[in-house]
Amino acid sequence: MSVRVKDYTNRVILDTSRKSSLALRFMTDSIQDASLPKTPKDKGNLRQNVLKTVIGLRGTIKWGQKYASILENKQFANYTTAGTGPHYAENAVMKVVRNPSESFRKAGLI
Repeated sequence: MSVRVKDYTNRVILDTSRKSSLALRFMTDSIQDASLPKTPKDKGNLRQNVLKTVIGLRGTIKWGQKYASILENKQFANYTTAGTGPHYAENAVMKVVRNPSESFRKAGLI
């Protein structure tokens, strides 16, 4: 008696990699959405100038203004927009990383 076995390992690896990359893209979008209410806004377009890149299984999100890192790390006395302050990016990343299941579900991984 003979048995034929089909190996779908490469297809599974490719599909999982593609879905993981998509989940990473969903996560960067969620980080930007979570940071919007906390991002300081007085002048300029810090909230709109966000650069998100996902290449394979590596993703970056970067606020495109030169002063973004100063606003992220330094506590100022008076913010013109209520509810904003430092660590807007760090807090958003931590919020999304603690609960990645929504992004995984949207990408079809779970």
